[in-house]
This record gives sequence, structure tokens and C-alpha cells, in this order.
Amino acid sequence: MRGRVFMRLDRVSRAAVERHFAEGRRGIILPLGSLEPHGAPGALGTDAICAAAVAERAAEWAGGVTAPVIAYGMAQFHLGAAGCVSLRPSTLIAVLSDAITSLGMGGFTRVLLLNGHGGNAAPALVAIQEVMAEVSLGRLRFPAPVTVKLRAWWEGPRVGALRSELYGDREGFHCTPSEIAMVMALHPEISMSREDWPVWHDVAENPLVDLGGHRHEDAARHAARWRDGPVASDPSLARAEDGLRLLKAAGEDVAEAFAALQGAREDSP
Repeated sequence: MRGRVFMRLDRVSRAAVERHFAEGRRGIILPLGSLEPHGAPGALGTDAICAAAVAERAAEWAGGVTAPVIAYGMAQFHLGAAGCVSLRPSTLIAVLSDAITSLGMGGFTRVLLLNGHGGNAAPALVAIQEVMAEVSLGRLRFPAPVTVKLRAWWEGPRVGALRSELYGDREGFHCTPSEIAMVMALHPEISMSREDWPVWHDVAENPLVDLGGHRHEDAARHAARWRDGPVASDPSLARAEDGLRLLKAAGEDVAEAFAALQGAREDSP
């Protein structure tokens, strides 16, 4: 994909945003991250770093706008670990509801929440419905109808195929080699030696999901079960050169989804 002009919302003027609207483009990508441990060597801001980087590349290729990343997420299952900062689920719901409402009131009609942390998914979906409920109840009226979608940067077909090709069943579910590789590529100053990572352990299925579909336990039980940090992943496989490939693939996937969202009709689902 060829790069186009894109904007970071915190680095442009109101006049620039209004000119962008005048061109008929009213979509924005809002990346979501977390501040939590990724094994002993991994960067605490891995989820925010990856989501923000993919959002910027997608916005560039689609000629759109990206908001600054929301760097704090719902990570109560890591509380007590050095450096972790977690929002309560209710706090994150309120933050996202206010952010979506503000963007809609300011003229954006297509909002793509680009998630970089699994713990954010449930609160983000609730936040979307909180906003829509306010509209349905007649307590909130946007200048024009607003559509909000949630997706994770790793969900697209290109990046999914590449993750499978590079790591297979060693990709895992937290502290994955794909996200570690992307951070290596983006921040080579962060030292992450392969020898510092724990030994990979095989699992039959996603260990974070039980029969009821619940994804996370309390912090004490999570720490006891996943003492080393990675969850069924082998971050020692991460390489910076692969991080660049993953970033490109994820950016193209999200750019395609974002372009489709921006081009959707007002009455489309």
C-alpha cells in the first residue's frame, strides 16, 4: 500500500480537522493499550506501543486520523506486579464512553477502537453499547449518526497468516513473540535477550478461557498459574526483522478495515 497523508489528532489544529471533514472523511482510529508486565524482560507498554504503531500505519495507508493511544487498560489480573497500572473495568468503560461521545460530538462519524490488550475487549464492547443506549434513550444526540467498531490489531488475515507462519503453536496468548518482535523493531534501545525468557510450555487450548467464556482470574491466581509471565507463548522466538513484517501486515489489515468503515453507508450495520 502507498502512504497517504494522515493526521495524529494531538498534533494538528482544529482547522486541520475541519478541512479533513470538508473532504468527506470523518473516520478515526482510537488505539487501546495497557501498562502491564510482559515477562521479566518485556516492555511494560508493549500493548500500547503495538496498538499505536499499527494505528498510525493504518491511518497513513488509508489517509485517515488516529487519536493518541489510551495507554492504561483493564489489567487487574496483573495487579501487584512491579510497574503495572490497571483501570477498573467500570473506569475503562467510562473513559471509552466519554471518548467515543466526545469524538462523535466533534464531528467524527466512524470510530475504530483498535485494541492491543485482551483485557480491554469486554469493557470496550460495553462502552460502545453504553453510548448507543444513550442515543436510543434520547439522552444523546450526535450531529450525525456514529458507528463504532472494535477490533484487535492481530485479527486480520495477513498478520494472522504471518503469525502462524513464524510461530505456529508457540505464539500463545500473552507476551507473544509477535508483539515482542514489534517492540524490538520499534524500540531497539530496549534490551530483550533471548536467554532471559522462560522455557515454553505446550497447552491444548487457550488457557485464559474457561467453559463459561470468562477470560481472567484474580491477580493472585493468575500470578500463581503464569509465574513467568508468558501464557503458552515463546517470546524467545521474537526477532526485530520479523517485527517489521508483522507491523506491515497488521497495518495493511487495519487500513483495509478502516477504509471499509469510512466508506460504509450511514444505515449499514
